[in-house]
Amino acid sequence: MIISSGVKIKCKKCNKLYDINPEDFGEPDTSSDERNMGYEIQYSWEYEFACEKCDNHIHIYIDGYEYPTGILNYEEFNSEGCSILENPSLEIDNDDYELD
Repeated sequence: MIISSGVKIKCKKCNKLYDINPEDFGEPDTSSDERNMGYEIQYSWEYEFACEKCDNHIHIYIDGYEYPTGILNYEEFNSEGCSILENPSLEIDNDDYELD
């Protein structure tokens, strides 16, 4: 899974706007659980920084769930110190799967 478009946020303390690029989140942490139709894979990204205007601590959490394999089943976006104005887009990275 990849973050295909960035996130737009606003600092809760000073209202400074930020556009955060998908690359800024780096590689996700992953975990999986076996279910009826195979594995459910959870992808988790975190990004944190201090607002350059007021030094407020900003933390963004992104979770995406792939289940069954190759299907984006659920996504969740949370934050601390900011409001999310525009959610990022998550996509299954089809390069991870080869067709037989």
